[in-house]
Amino acid sequence: MAAVAPLILESTVLEEPLARAVEPGLRDPADIEREIAEQNLLLAGATEVPDSVRFFVEGMADDLASLPIGATLRTDPYLLLALQKALLSSLRALEHPDPVLARRELRLRLEQLRQVYRDLADARPIYEDRPPKQLVRWLGEVLDVPQARVAQLLNVSPRTLQRWVSESDESAPGGEEARRVRIVANLVSHLRHALTGAGVLDWFQAPHPMAQGRAPRELLDDADALPVLTSLAASTRSSTAA
Repeated sequence: MAAVAPLILESTVLEEPLARAVEPGLRDPADIEREIAEQNLLLAGATEVPDSVRFFVEGMADDLASLPIGATLRTDPYLLLALQKALLSSLRALEHPDPVLARRELRLRLEQLRQVYRDLADARPIYEDRPPKQLVRWLGEVLDVPQARVAQLLNVSPRTLQRWVSESDESAPGGEEARRVRIVANLVSHLRHALTGAGVLDWFQAPHPMAQGRAPRELLDDADALPVLTSLAASTRSSTAA
C-alpha cells in the first residue's frame, strides 16, 4: 500500500491545529512520481511491456483495491478519482492483444498516473502539518494578487495580513482566523489548477447555483456547507484532468 498511502488524509484542514498522523511507511508523493517516470522511461526503451513494468502497475492496482473504505473517505476525491481512472486504463492497456499497442497505450496511462502524484506533491503545503502563518504565505505566493484582496478573503485587515506574512513579525492566525486560513487554503489548492489567482478570488465572490445561489466566501463559516464547497472547488480541476 506504500504507493497509495500518500493519498490518505489522516485529518482534515478544518481541524485546529492540523494534526496529521504520519504512518512510518508513508512515502513522499514526489518520490513515487519519480518512480513512475522511471518505469515509463524503461517502457520507452522496450518493444513491448516488460514484466517489471507489468508487475509495478498490477501492484499499484492491488494496493488501491486493498484500501479500507474509511481511508478512501479521507482521500482527496479528485486525486482518488484520477488515480482510479489512470490505474484502470493502465490495466486495460496491459490486456491489449497487440504488444506494440499495449506498450504505446500504457506509456500514456503511466504519464497520467505520474501527474496524479505530481498534483499530490504540489498539494503537500496544504495537506501536511503546516503552521497557519506558512499557509498565509503560501496563499500569497499562489494567488499572486494584491494583499488587500487576500486580506478581504481571509476577513482581516491588510495590516493584519502584512504582519502574518512578515518574517520579522511573530504574529500568526489563531483560533477562528487559523481555521479560516486552512479552509481557504484547501479550496485554493484545488482551484489553482484551473484558474488564475484573480480567477480564484472571483470564484469565492461569485454566487453559485450549487451553493444555494450564495457566494462561496459567504459560506466559509458554515460547517455544513464546507463539503459542498470542497466538491465545487475540486470539480474545477476536471478541466486539467488527463
